[in-house]
Amino acid sequence: MWILRLSEMLSKALMVFAAIWAFLIAFYILLDVVLRNLDLPIEGTAEIITNSIVTIIFLQLAYGIHIRGMIRADFLMHFMGPRTQRTIDLVNYLFGAVFFAIVIIGQWEPAWNALINNEFEGEGAVRIPTWPSRFAIVIGSGLAVANYLLLIVREFIEPPESRAGAAH
Repeated sequence: MWILRLSEMLSKALMVFAAIWAFLIAFYILLDVVLRNLDLPIEGTAEIITNSIVTIIFLQLAYGIHIRGMIRADFLMHFMGPRTQRTIDLVNYLFGAVFFAIVIIGQWEPAWNALINNEFEGEGAVRIPTWPSRFAIVIGSGLAVANYLLLIVREFIEPPESRAGAAH
């Protein structure tokens, strides 16, 4: 199904981008720590890190859902039959989609307001725009909803044997 491949490619691309960003942020933090010990702190580090962490998490979210890697009590699932497992999975996918749809509804207006009003975080020399991280929440949540809905569809179109080896 082409939509599954598109979802996987987009989710994976965002995950890779976010992983590279996290790697670079780790070096940024290291540089800041070294420079602080030399009494030369980098201005705005807290604001940059705060916004980066939120963005990184929401950019990686869709891939975690796509590979069925979200938190799950596998040790309990092994005690249940296949029908019960499937029912629990479907309910979890539905709740996940609803949860992230609510996040989108709650973040849509603040994201637009941050962009329109040119909202910044931080005082002094470094001011960080908040709209990128706010839209990362909206976009990441949108992809999360899409991936949860695709998992629901996959439950109905894939035979149970092909799901048995899927990553949980």
